[in-house]
Amino acid sequence: MYWKTFDWKSQKVGRVGEILTKTSYKCGFCKGEGLIPSMRSTKCPACLGAGTIKIPTPAVICAYCNGEGRAHLNRSLSCSVCKGKGVVSVSSKNIEMCLSCKGKGREKGSNLPCLACKGKGVLPQK
Repeated sequence: MYWKTFDWKSQKVGRVGEILTKTSYKCGFCKGEGLIPSMRSTKCPACLGAGTIKIPTPAVICAYCNGEGRAHLNRSLSCSVCKGKGVVSVSSKNIEMCLSCKGKGREKGSNLPCLACKGKGVLPQK
């Protein structure tokens, strides 16, 4: 039996490093509302106010921001890896965890994106 996790906070099916097959997802930055939570009258820069984003398949949840679409140091800025979407596309369905960052998307001892996987947390399988 194969279990999928469902994250109620971000409304995303799956885990970091797991292949996602849908093409449309709830925006990570605004949580699908279309407006920036801190400024209710401003459209979300990631989804342009739509609340949903489209990503070509295959895709994975952004490991750098853990699918939230927000930068670690300043929560009002979008994630530099996924551009606020919370999901990033990958080149192949055959992926493996990045050994350099251990799937976290961050350089060890730093808050910068991993140079090996570019913050995605996964690499194409060799």
